[in-house]
Amino acid sequence: MNKRDTFYYWYFIIHIPVTVIMDSTMVVPERFQPGWQQTLAAFHINTNKDFLLREMPLWLYISATFELFVQLPIFFIAARALKRNCQKVYVLMTVYGFNAFFTTLLCLAYVWRDASSYGLTTGEKANLLGLYTPYFLIPLFMMVDCGVRATQLIGKPKTE
Repeated sequence: MNKRDTFYYWYFIIHIPVTVIMDSTMVVPERFQPGWQQTLAAFHINTNKDFLLREMPLWLYISATFELFVQLPIFFIAARALKRNCQKVYVLMTVYGFNAFFTTLLCLAYVWRDASSYGLTTGEKANLLGLYTPYFLIPLFMMVDCGVRATQLIGKPKTE
């Protein structure tokens, strides 16, 4: 596995518990969440003044539902395929990268525009933007990188 694929592999592996523990709280009703999970989500929301998770706009709820039911299985599929050096997964990773970067772009735009109306200071706004930024940059890079690699694979003639 090359360095980029190793990075992507660990990104997917680490993202599995993040999605199950944190991101699922946006979709799963509180009555079905264990107390420690609710406490962890509340800690994040209160510590980072994450008004998006507190207010839960419909677009974010839909994106979180998509993450839980579509992206989470992709994390397992992609990690397994990368471990086996299966290059066909680059197409799936390109699609995932687009979806994840675009959703996070929306989050960043709303934080940029609305943070002050929710009472966040400039520092708190910068902190929240900083928390979301890696979830924008990594999938964006993945989308471009895997899109280019998938295109190169498609363009290769078959050898017999």
